[in-house]
Amino acid sequence: MEARLLPHHPICLPRSAPLLPTSVGCVAAARTLPRKPCRPPPVATGGLAAIAVACFLDRVSRRRRRIRGRVFRGLSPEAEAYLAEALHPELFKTKKVEEWLEPEVLRALSRWRESGDASLVDLELLPGIRVEAPGVISFALLRPSVCASLLAEARHYSEGGFPAELPNSMNREGVILNDIGLRPVFTILLRKHLAGIAARLLGNDSERATHLGGVPLGTENWGGSTLNDHHTFIVRYKPQGDRGLAMHVDECDITFNVGLSGGDSFVGGDLAFCGMFGDPTYRRLHHTYRHEVGRCVVHAGKRRHGVTDVEEGERASLVLWTKSLLFRGTQEYKDKCGDIVAGRKPLPEEMGPPDPICLSLTHDRDYLRWSHLL
Repeated sequence: MEARLLPHHPICLPRSAPLLPTSVGCVAAARTLPRKPCRPPPVATGGLAAIAVACFLDRVSRRRRRIRGRVFRGLSPEAEAYLAEALHPELFKTKKVEEWLEPEVLRALSRWRESGDASLVDLELLPGIRVEAPGVISFALLRPSVCASLLAEARHYSEGGFPAELPNSMNREGVILNDIGLRPVFTILLRKHLAGIAARLLGNDSERATHLGGVPLGTENWGGSTLNDHHTFIVRYKPQGDRGLAMHVDECDITFNVGLSGGDSFVGGDLAFCGMFGDPTYRRLHHTYRHEVGRCVVHAGKRRHGVTDVEEGERASLVLWTKSLLFRGTQEYKDKCGDIVAGRKPLPEEMGPPDPICLSLTHDRDYLRWSHLL
């Protein structure tokens, strides 16, 4: 029997067990609860059985209160300790997440949040939304003041000597926000806000839009309707550190990338988008994008992209790598990229030579063959 932590029930339960005292899951959970006496109800009208149920529920309640700050919130001891040192403590309050967003974003999501039907997300109400290229969409998401606070918090953590891991396998400059106590906040941001947008842009056929103001979106299903996990971090690029980022695909299904520094604060640092992994146009340039403060660009994780070198200033961005474990178990995912990644299917033959900007010394085995194009 497989046990798991349910989002709204932070008790270890089997996958299909109901929350009843007689279920195997609750018996197992009860055995892990602290062995402290509990108070029976004031009037035990139901006999010993009613008293046992009341005691069980009391123990469950106490356990929930105890673990809410750790297991449910997903905080490590290090993250708990950092909360006392945080530069902007208000960032860590999950009830404040709605205040991060541009007001028009909330209006665009209102019908979905009331009904649960992502097809009711009104994309045209998202502020400044535009199709940058087929499959690449951007819109204003976060208030500039929030962007400034997030960036300042990341710098405060980096410069404070706190323990830190690299954001990913390619970046050296940045902070994993999940690790410093912000995982609960971004989990709320994903579940209550970004999930609806993901479903409307890159979800299943019944929820995904095909056009925006008459312009084809050029998107397809990449698990946007069932996102259930995220890896959230801030990355920084500057001439003295990480200058740029080689062409790559992300280890996720859908990427949300938000500018934290305006385009006038750095030179270079453009985000270049090429084709989709497994497509004959994989290494052909589709679009070059320049970050704006608070503006979010959304794309499938398997779209090849990279950052050109920053020549002056500093470019910073907030990145959410989101995943759908349910989608990754489908035949659709295997057909799109899973079989290629597993080596069961070769990459398709390209349509002509690659565009130089889409080449990657790190990831392309035939880089030397095409290096003369650079």
